Amino acid sequence: PAVVNENSTMGGEDNTISASDRVKMLVDSFGSKKKQKVMDSRAANKVNVHSVVGGGNFVPENVKDSAANVDSQEVSYEQARRDFLPPFDADADVPQKVYNAQALMGEAAWNKVSGIVNRRLRDLKEQGGDSGETICEMLVGKGHCPKSIKVLMRDIKPSATGSPYRFKVAFFLYLIMRFYNKIDRRGFLRGKTVDDCINECHLPHETGVRIFDLFTTPIEGKEDGFLLSKQLKTKMYVYCLILFIIASSKDMAVPDITPLYKDLRLDDKQAAMILREAGFLVKKSKKGEIGVTLSTPLVFPPPRRGKRS
Repeated sequence: PAVVNENSTMGGEDNTISASDRVKMLVDSFGSKKKQKVMDSRAANKVNVHSVVGGGNFVPENVKDSAANVDSQEVSYEQARRDFLPPFDADADVPQKVYNAQALMGEAAWNKVSGIVNRRLRDLKEQGGDSGETICEMLVGKGHCPKSIKVLMRDIKPSATGSPYRFKVAFFLYLIMRFYNKIDRRGFLRGKTVDDCINECHLPHETGVRIFDLFTTPIEGKEDGFLLSKQLKTKMYVYCLILFIIASSKDMAVPDITPLYKDLRLDDKQAAMILREAGFLVKKSKKGEIGVTLSTPLVFPPPRRGKRS
């Protein structure tokens, strides 16, 4: 089926893109340099049968057979998107069902975060309190907490329906940010095992395992450690932005996501591009605020075309 970019501002423009073009654009957008060179080589070797003398409308059998590859390309394109984005339900009938924080976190990390948050909420209730700011202090302690997450937790009323879920999502986001702030300076962490690196980041073990599994690769060579590559950093940005939106609003709509992307050290163009790739509509106000909304049925934009050399 055709993929249509609803974010396009060109009226009446034909946005139908062939399967092969979609695969190439995805590789241009997210693939390694090696993959991009392979795709460029394939494109250079294509032959236009109509430009061959005597070709006419004749189509060789091997060209006909190549059409059978379209289905496999479609599958590859869809798989690449699912590898880049958090788990999502493309057939969801409401925005809040598209991305599921529990599936994103994994069972072990979710159970660990749930246990920590539930204990803090229970302690607060026994003290007769009902302050999101107090819960934030109980969860984070005296450690540094990004301003965007402090404000997010402060605005959640602990006694409100759905607040435990929102606190759990916000707390996991905080743990990812703790990992990011530790690893971002050099882009890697040294350690013989993942447990060594988790301890260096001061993360609960189960959540640390999930975070390192999602966003790092083992370093190959004489020295052991884990690397946050450029591609995995972009993946981490996607997860953080989506977690922030889930924790902020059950309707998956946030009037201004600027505070978080500043804490992530992203500029507004990068943040907008990432969110659009995840299916969000992004609008910038005259005040410079970046508002985001997610609608159903879910529609992803076509891959961005790479620059021609």
